[in-house]
Amino acid sequence: MDNKKAYREVLGERLKAFREERGLTAYKVAQNGNIRIEQVKAIESGETNYTIDAFLGYIAGSDLYMYFAEKSQGRKKPHDFEDIANMAIKNDPIL
Repeated sequence: MDNKKAYREVLGERLKAFREERGLTAYKVAQNGNIRIEQVKAIESGETNYTIDAFLGYIAGSDLYMYFAEKSQGRKKPHDFEDIANMAIKNDPIL
């Protein structure tokens, strides 16, 4: 396996950073999202044993939103999650 982080690890790190920037505890995210604290920790650490329902609970509990966009045709690394996340932040007029 190469040195690149798995998508779920990058996603977990990004979600944890968003949570901390908002001053939310993991417990509060669990409470707001109606999920268990163990699920919050699994998502943030990049584990693979959580469900889509837990993930959606995390998003709701963090007061985040998701959106989907088509991949750019000219992107050199079309599946690089970190690159995609950084572009989304750069292009979001609210941020």
